[in-house]
Amino acid sequence: MSSKSMTRLFSWRALCTTLLGLAAVLGLMSAPAQADISTRPVHIWASQVRVRECASTSCGLATQERLTNVTVQAFCQRWADRVSDGSYYNHYWVEIVTPGGWLGWVSAVYVSGGSNDGPVPNVPVETNTGPVYCEYP
Repeated sequence: MSSKSMTRLFSWRALCTTLLGLAAVLGLMSAPAQADISTRPVHIWASQVRVRECASTSCGLATQERLTNVTVQAFCQRWADRVSDGSYYNHYWVEIVTPGGWLGWVSAVYVSGGSNDGPVPNVPVETNTGPVYCEYP
């Protein structure tokens, strides 16, 4: 997702939900199935953490916003590129919504509560067989 085409997450989701709901009410289609889009609060403990467009340090920035000692909402996490910072390391990346409303990824290294190469507690982990998939518009 490029910075030029990025839309704030909640505005896009609200528009889609409204249009699908209207179509269902008008009888143009059956009611849409609801995806699990619940979030869990997670704490970013580090300073100046960059938010990426995908789960890799080679991806572009999802926003210029940098996170410092803040609680954000997390959707899910996936195993991807390893990140190290001092004695901390992790392959998990967490899909979050920033305080500014942008969707992006941060390394689990910077999220409180996990262990080296362990998932962040209470955040769903994406698997190849489902049911958790970490892709939202």
